[in-house]
Amino acid sequence: MITLYLTEEEYQILSDLLDNEWDRLDYLACDDNGNYYDNDYPDDAKRANVIQKIWNRH
Repeated sequence: MITLYLTEEEYQILSDLLDNEWDRLDYLACDDNGNYYDNDYPDDAKRANVIQKIWNRH
């Protein structure tokens, strides 16, 4: 695990980037466990799951 100490501005920029990326991934299906998946685009599903994990921690 890595701990980052961010200024409010840095935090806001990263949050905006994650929001934009999340909007791009809105086509993904979600399974019963809340995990995103797409057999044709597994990297997008992995990215969506990481973003969701980050948001759930904050």
